[in-house]
Amino acid sequence: MMSVERILKTAILLPLLVLAFSSDREGSAQTSEKLSDPQFIADGAKLFATNCANAYCHGTGGLGGGAPQLRDRGIQPAYAFKSISNGISGTPMPAFKSMISEEQIWKLVAFIVSDAKSTPSSNPGADAGSSSTRSTPPTRLPEAGSPASSVGDEKAGKALFFDSSRPKNCSACHVFNGEGTAIGPDLSAAAANKSARDLFLSIILSRDVIESRYATIMVLLRSGDKITGVKKEEDAESIKVFDTTELPAVLRTVQKENISKIEFVKDSVMPTDYASSYTIKQLLDIVTFLKSSQTRSRVMLKDLFQ
Repeated sequence: MMSVERILKTAILLPLLVLAFSSDREGSAQTSEKLSDPQFIADGAKLFATNCANAYCHGTGGLGGGAPQLRDRGIQPAYAFKSISNGISGTPMPAFKSMISEEQIWKLVAFIVSDAKSTPSSNPGADAGSSSTRSTPPTRLPEAGSPASSVGDEKAGKALFFDSSRPKNCSACHVFNGEGTAIGPDLSAAAANKSARDLFLSIILSRDVIESRYATIMVLLRSGDKITGVKKEEDAESIKVFDTTELPAVLRTVQKENISKIEFVKDSVMPTDYASSYTIKQLLDIVTFLKSSQTRSRVMLKDLFQ
């Protein structure tokens, strides 16, 4: 026989459990209903157009560009929501939860999981014409020689590389032909050994540090503060570190007596948002500048993807 205490606990907890279960089902039903709402999907299409539809991201209509196709792949809403919210490690895909609201993320999800043949494209203006515009073809690179073809501009690329108005400009951490700051690898050698495509990917994709001299370290101080960056030099009493917490980096000298611990960090200090902070044309110009000392021919947009 149940004790009075257990009967009271059951009487109190059971309604709460029923309420929680009902609320959860109600919330799921509401979310499912919104994902099929035409206006919700249309709002998501507009968000997608401004955040995700670049040629080097997921392309017009979400049907593929430099990054994978998203629509008409049977992606589950929960997975899409998590990926958009938290980003995807090791890729240029950022975490949107700090940039847009939860409702806006669900609108993006609604657009992504909707049928590409019967819902608006990610281009808000693409649906103003005939119904044939509702089925957006996959993003294709322009053919060489066509009016839409893009050719890199060496001078524009050099200006971007050394643009001191951008805290994250390339020369803040790299040297090219003797100019710049030697925190990361000398890009003169990298440009000679890498293809245009590999240079492009090394800019927009975060990579693990291969050479130990460019390893990321975290210096934990006895005061509780920490410095993250790249070690420049070290002696018996102190260590000099390029503090890359904010760019441009600051060279700091730390006395070893003030250090409690030094840890090596796997990730590179190189920023991971170049895919969103530069346009595809600007990235093409930078790659063209880097390759300019090795080849007289200009780099074309198709070279970044082949």
